[in-house]
Amino acid sequence: MTENSELFYKISGTGKPLVFLHGFLEDQSVWNSVYPHFVNLGYKCILVDLPAHGKSRFDGEICTMKYMAEKTAEVLERNSIENPHVFGHSMGGYVALEMLRIKDCSVTLVHSNFWADSETKKSDRNRVIEVVKKNKSLFLNESIPNLFAPQNREFRREEIQNLISKAMIMPSTEICAATAGLRDRMASYDLMENNNVSVIQGDNDSVIPDQALQTEIEKLNKKPEVYQLENCGHMGFIEQNGQLINCMEKILIG
Repeated sequence: MTENSELFYKISGTGKPLVFLHGFLEDQSVWNSVYPHFVNLGYKCILVDLPAHGKSRFDGEICTMKYMAEKTAEVLERNSIENPHVFGHSMGGYVALEMLRIKDCSVTLVHSNFWADSETKKSDRNRVIEVVKKNKSLFLNESIPNLFAPQNREFRREEIQNLISKAMIMPSTEICAATAGLRDRMASYDLMENNNVSVIQGDNDSVIPDQALQTEIEKLNKKPEVYQLENCGHMGFIEQNGQLINCMEKILIG
């Protein structure tokens, strides 16, 4: 474990570097059922607590995806890590795309996307900020279960409660700052034309519905490779861990 004034992170294994970025309200531990597999395959795995999450703090009103990417890049530079493959879950995918602007890397979006929030979605983010300021617990208990496919929520009740408990530790001000960063992020259609981007998606993801993803991909001149997890919502490393690992292996092998 390494702790510094910027980000909390850990590095395991040796070999080609893989970076694992978690999503909104999460921390690096969401990858604990995934990364050891790749350590055993001979990869170096770098797991980061993004700013305002886990053990990494943030002091400000808006924690942008660009800022998160810059701080993650600093971790890689500090440890002389070059040309990593970055797996970004949800918000972590937005950060991974921003990393493409500043560092040579390959990116896999895991339950993530590449378009900006609509005006309706931006209004929803603003409502989240107001709710969190008044009642963080209400927001977490309502939002986190909805990340899972309906048919998986009862079966994954223990994991859902664990996610809620960890998110409850996050300062409300930092949840609001990250929410504002999500709201204000720019679209990344240009980066999706890059040969180094792929996508892993759940067939029952209510956060990023398959139809919305396909509609946006059709706007691209160069289409990324898309891998779909069956019977899965927004949380593949919990709902369909084996399928997720298989897809990640295929991507890495090429």
